Amino acid sequence: NTLTLTATCTTGNVLWSNNTSGTILTVSGVGTYAISAKCVLNTCDSEQSSVMNLEIKAKPNAQASNTGDYTIGQTIQLNATGGANYSWNGPDGFSSNIANPTKSNALSVNGGIYSVTVSNNGCSASATTNVVVNGIDPCDSRRIVDYLYVKSGNPYQALFPLNDGMTIQQIPDQVSILVTAVCPSVNIESFEMNIQGPELNWNILQNITPNALFDNFGLDINGRNFIPGNYTLTVTGYAQDNLGGGAVYGPIETRFTVVGNLATISAPTLSKNNVCAGSTINATFSTTGNFTNVNQFQAQLSDSSGSFANPIVIGTSTTAGSISCTIPLSTFEGVKYLIRVISSNQVLVSNPAMSLVSINPYSTTLVSPTNNLTGTSIKKAVTTIDASNRVSSPANVTYQAGNSILLKPGFEAKGMFKAQIDGCDN
Repeated sequence: NTLTLTATCTTGNVLWSNNTSGTILTVSGVGTYAISAKCVLNTCDSEQSSVMNLEIKAKPNAQASNTGDYTIGQTIQLNATGGANYSWNGPDGFSSNIANPTKSNALSVNGGIYSVTVSNNGCSASATTNVVVNGIDPCDSRRIVDYLYVKSGNPYQALFPLNDGMTIQQIPDQVSILVTAVCPSVNIESFEMNIQGPELNWNILQNITPNALFDNFGLDINGRNFIPGNYTLTVTGYAQDNLGGGAVYGPIETRFTVVGNLATISAPTLSKNNVCAGSTINATFSTTGNFTNVNQFQAQLSDSSGSFANPIVIGTSTTAGSISCTIPLSTFEGVKYLIRVISSNQVLVSNPAMSLVSINPYSTTLVSPTNNLTGTSIKKAVTTIDASNRVSSPANVTYQAGNSILLKPGFEAKGMFKAQIDGCDN
């Protein structure tokens, strides 16, 4: 802010120590000042009047961001810069006094405007960031139980969530449907499942996850071939084993149609297999057969283990060819990510790209003993690396981050170690 100083003379004119005249002097630059003024009349000067140790402090440059968009269940990562102290406030009573707080298991109520006040040397400034959380909460009346359409086998392969009204492409493999209770406030210990369709009328009781429609032995899921036609799946959940304790969910009917026009989607090829959170990657694919004119192709990212049980959409296109995909900033570090393409009408899933994808995170914290390193490796992050781990000899290890690398107490490096500030994609 601008500071105004005033000096007056009973006789004569005011002369300031910076050789300017007039009764008013304005000061706005950051710094510490010693300013004096005197009265001058002809060749006579008065004694000086002084102000010592006048300090104008820098106002913090407050900045706030988050790594979203997020889906239900993910961890919200908030980030702030610009000062020494931070005070966050946000939806659902959220508060924190650290620069980069997190909120795990995000729900819809956690979306909205988050504000942070940044202070330094007695001065403060504020900034805001909008957090977007997509999806349906586990205890929303439209959810309670999740349905997963899978390719049977051991291990089974997650294909896509099953929703009412879907049109699904027939595949030559046997498939099944898994039902999972997801709302912690609704206790479901057993399910009764019935499916009716072409040449199919099947009923089963399941007490143990993964609650497979055609039974299972551990994670070895049995399946059936769904031929073209209309199907109705009816699910009822009970409070106790063996349909005891009364129904607490359903019966809920889910209708879907299987079509058999033998369309295909090729496994995509990727423009690169090492990418940073927030960066883009191109997935190129081809198709055969027919899709409806309202169809959309989606590129999906698996979790860090390669599972598509809860895929993240990273790009869309209305035509076959190439999809530009953006890796969400909230993506965790991993070397076993997969990318595939799925169509919306009819629903058909490609095989994943042949190459595994390595993703470098927005920020990372390395601790002992989990992240102790040896040999040759490079750890990258888009913004920051906080390290209290050990680099043991023999080693040739590089830490590379865009903003800062903080070596905390406990960090130890033997052998060759390099810390460098550079872009994550370099």
